[in-house]
Amino acid sequence: MGLRAGQSAGRRFGQHALQASGEYESDGGRRQILVAVDGTEPSLRAAAYAVGAACRQSVQLVVLYVHTVGRLVSTPDMIGAMWAGNSEAVLALRRELESLATTFAVDIVLVERHGSPYVEIVRLAGQLHVDGVIVAAGPQFGYRLKASPAVRLVRGAQWPVTVVP
Repeated sequence: MGLRAGQSAGRRFGQHALQASGEYESDGGRRQILVAVDGTEPSLRAAAYAVGAACRQSVQLVVLYVHTVGRLVSTPDMIGAMWAGNSEAVLALRRELESLATTFAVDIVLVERHGSPYVEIVRLAGQLHVDGVIVAAGPQFGYRLKASPAVRLVRGAQWPVTVVP
C-alpha cells in the first residue's frame, strides 16, 4: 500500500499500529515534541537529542520524515532510485526508532509526508499543536544563513524551535 503526495502515515511504536485513516492525529491534550529527520547525520543527532528531551519531559515524540525528490532528478529512472533510497532510509529509521522507544520508554510516532521539508514541518506542527520543534542545522555555512529550514523555522517560529548542530 503506497502513499500519494500529501498523504502521511503514522506509526506508534508502543502499540505497533497504523492509524486507520492513514493520517496521524494527536490524542488531544498530550504534550508532544516534533523532530524532523531526513536520514543525514545531523538530523540523526537532532533525533537523538529529541529522544532525550522527550524522555526527560515525559512527552510524546513525533518524528517527521519528508520524502523529497532532488531538484536535479529529471528522469523516471532517477526518480525511482530516489524513492527507493527514501524507502530504505525510512525502514532503517523505523527499526532505530523501535529500539529507542523500547530502550528509553518513550512514546514515539513516525509520520511520513511528501513535499517540502519546511512546509511539512510547519503543517504538522500546526496540526498537532506541538510544544516544540527540533531540527538539525544545515550542513553548509551559506545554507545556514539564508534558506535552511532551521533558519526559516526560527525566524517565523510559532513554537519553541531547537536547532541541533
